[in-house]
Amino acid sequence: MQVNKKWVQNIIYLAIWTGFLAFPFISFYGNRDTNFAPERRIQVLFFITNLFLIGFYYLHSLVLIPRLLATRKVGIYVTVILLLLVFFAVLPVLYFQFVKLPAPRFIQNIRPLPAPGEHRPFTFRRVFPFPFSGSLVLFLLILVISGGIKIINEWFRTERRNQEIEREKASTELALLKSQVNPHFLFNTLNNIYSLAVTNNPETAGAVMKLSSIMRYILDDAKSNYVPLDKEILFLENYIALQSVRLTDKATVKFLKDTESNDKQIAPLLLIAFVENAFKYGVSTHLHSEIDIELGEKEGKLHFRVKNNIMNTQGNMTNTGIGLNNTKRRLELLYPGKHSLQIKNDGSIFEVILMIELI
Repeated sequence: MQVNKKWVQNIIYLAIWTGFLAFPFISFYGNRDTNFAPERRIQVLFFITNLFLIGFYYLHSLVLIPRLLATRKVGIYVTVILLLLVFFAVLPVLYFQFVKLPAPRFIQNIRPLPAPGEHRPFTFRRVFPFPFSGSLVLFLLILVISGGIKIINEWFRTERRNQEIEREKASTELALLKSQVNPHFLFNTLNNIYSLAVTNNPETAGAVMKLSSIMRYILDDAKSNYVPLDKEILFLENYIALQSVRLTDKATVKFLKDTESNDKQIAPLLLIAFVENAFKYGVSTHLHSEIDIELGEKEGKLHFRVKNNIMNTQGNMTNTGIGLNNTKRRLELLYPGKHSLQIKNDGSIFEVILMIELI
């Protein structure tokens, strides 16, 4: 039986914090010094301080680092840390005022440094006049530990995601080539080109060039992690043009594009699954059908929309081409937090709306 790593981590944290909270009651058990402050009062103060330190640990790792430091709001981050530092410095004073008891004698009258030649035994309290210095030391320790753990976790998470992207790329590269250059597509395209050639259609040469451009893009450009956006658009245009050759007058295909710049890049073969899906399930030879494709780029964001009638309900629509599920996974890996995908299916209309923040 495989143990859930999250549960193990939570149990470890629970054990650590339980020991951290129990430490005051263990370390100050019994009267050790008649001049020492009442131990129960010190225990409670230790307990309260540790409780606040635990809260600070999670505040720092879950809020301050990701929302301030990671977003480069360094000034606000430093200000909050300094305010918390002051809070932990004055916490013992506030505590003793709250309980309406005088501060312990070793805090009221800290012994001066020994005179020349005078020997005094070393004591920890003389170096760190608890609880003032001790609470600050613990605060700084928690600050370093929580920040270090957060940074290490983020580093491991980034490494895992990069490794997963590499594995995904390696495992899907052959599938991408096979799915896009599938025999069915090539067979239909070559048949269409043959029909054009037999009838001496002037569009024959253009169809051959489009097929050549598609093959060159898939075999050469698609091997890169990212390609220029205009090359991906040209690939879609050629694909739509070749697919449209076989359509009857019952089918209408519209492709509208509006791009603002030519220096943006996109992962190759990322949009074709949605277009291929539209042609496979949205075309009829005897009923009127429409395929609307819109592509726009503005201020570094790509807006892509494919809408078609559902004319062919046989087969699994989510496994077309490289598959909609595979495309979703690629989007999650390549554009985490930088894309939105909506898929609508009411039984008669299938619509895909995709937004990507381009690089």
